[in-house]
Amino acid sequence: MFRVIPTAVSLFLAVLLCLSSPLSGSAEVPEFTVSLPESVKGYTPCEITVVSPAAGEAELRLYDRLDNPWLVRRETLSEGENILPWDGLGANQERLMAGPYHFDVTLRTGAGAVYSASASFQINATTPTLVYALPSSETLYLDHGERWFVEVYVSAECLITMEVLDASGAVQYTRELNVSEPDGTVIRWAGTVTPQRQIAPGEYTVRCRSKLNPDYVFTFPLTVRETSPAEPEIGPTGPVIPERGMSDGEIWEIMMKPSVVIAGNGPSLRIDLYKAPRYGAAAGSLRCATQGLEILDIEGKWAHVRAWTHTNGSEVTGYIRLERLTVVYPGTHYGVLIDEREQTLTVYRDGHPIGTVPVSTGLAVRGSAYRETPAGAFLTDMHMGASFAQEGYRYEYPLRYDAGNIIHSVGYVRLGRVRDYSRNLPLLGQKASHGCVRVSPFLTGDSPINMYWLWTHLPWHTRVIILDD
Repeated sequence: MFRVIPTAVSLFLAVLLCLSSPLSGSAEVPEFTVSLPESVKGYTPCEITVVSPAAGEAELRLYDRLDNPWLVRRETLSEGENILPWDGLGANQERLMAGPYHFDVTLRTGAGAVYSASASFQINATTPTLVYALPSSETLYLDHGERWFVEVYVSAECLITMEVLDASGAVQYTRELNVSEPDGTVIRWAGTVTPQRQIAPGEYTVRCRSKLNPDYVFTFPLTVRETSPAEPEIGPTGPVIPERGMSDGEIWEIMMKPSVVIAGNGPSLRIDLYKAPRYGAAAGSLRCATQGLEILDIEGKWAHVRAWTHTNGSEVTGYIRLERLTVVYPGTHYGVLIDEREQTLTVYRDGHPIGTVPVSTGLAVRGSAYRETPAGAFLTDMHMGASFAQEGYRYEYPLRYDAGNIIHSVGYVRLGRVRDYSRNLPLLGQKASHGCVRVSPFLTGDSPINMYWLWTHLPWHTRVIILDD
């Protein structure tokens, strides 16, 4: 919901007012107008003023100069002046690139009349604000407090406050941090309240916000426990990815399984699987610490595993030393299922699918087999910065889930102050990427999911399962 916060309208208010007759063909033309301030800032209250000739249901659609659809709002209007608060953000509260935009508004009255109007304006800059705050876990173990952190990202340099509140709402710990990094920033907390005292085990709420723009608040529960559970013994895991046709409950059960992963390797270190339980000929190679391995059996100090290689995406079995492996747990609220055959991505929340969108996975061509998107069970890594450039395109909201591949928005080129997605957006639903998973920046159908939603909602170690085609 939007908050109503009155603001002063600039003396240089400039709007494009388009009047139309009702589509019913009435000879008299009642006035229907839409206006905004000439200049709008992201994360900053402003007002959309709609003067309506009658009560009815209105649809407001926000477009940039290339008619990219950034927002759809549906409002019930009364006759006369209507003030609609807005904060200059897109459908999932994404910051919009500075440049020219327009709202197209359609009104349908109870009598069947239809009116339309449009208003043009500029988006310029953004108020420094906390964009997201995502915990590494909802449990902090005091004996290993160094493992817990919150990832934060800001729209521009600002002072962030993190507070830990007890069950009564009393603040037990406060930390302030000036964040200016262009990438996400990690705030670590080991549960220490003072140099001599740790917080007591119990149930808490963590609240994060920027001091300059505190209306954008992020809260999440935090359980503090004295000791962490012992690491389970590594043994046969059973399947780590579901079969097509499984129920949502069966898929979720597999998503929530602990992962056996390669311990402590850097993001680009390559680990060989051997054809026999000894050092020798390689059956394939893996190169990330977030890829879950299916353990087939244990043979002495060796694990016999199944996985998908990063050289060409093929399924292989091989052996790896047990000492190289460890067990990690996925986040408990979200899971992502990517189907390479259907070219879709589905998000699960607490066991239930909440949206499915088309994607583009890797298109392997002769001489570039590495571009195949490997199947498997992965965990998301730390968030990357807001965008990166490659081969003439810029890609936004990269979310790494292994050493080589990322989930990110489809690529665009800049045309002045507007993004042009026309080359890559039509390729969604078919293989087209260099191995990464591309997602639309816009909402598709009834799904609430776009790439910005994924980037701001999926925390570290969210399960990502990719089904082979």
